[in-house]
Amino acid sequence: MELAIITAALVALVVAVVWHVAEEYRARTIAARRRVVVCLVDDQAITGILWRRHRRLVVVRSAELVQPGREAVGMDGDVVIERDRINWVQIVGAG
Repeated sequence: MELAIITAALVALVVAVVWHVAEEYRARTIAARRRVVVCLVDDQAITGILWRRHRRLVVVRSAELVQPGREAVGMDGDVVIERDRINWVQIVGAG
């Protein structure tokens, strides 16, 4: 009886881990390599290619900073944004 309970618990643990890994992978690939607008909490936005998402960070390539009433300014290199600074992200086209 104890062996059956331990086996069931291990099977449930393995299923939970596989489910978690699959959800993490799916979440990272939703908008990856697509052109996006990242609206920040300070009324600025960054447009570019969403390159990678980490737990606390988002990486955007070919980025431009967009501020209200000003021309977009190109940014050199990859832009790393903390998720706490992001209001929302919109997919605007193919990367």
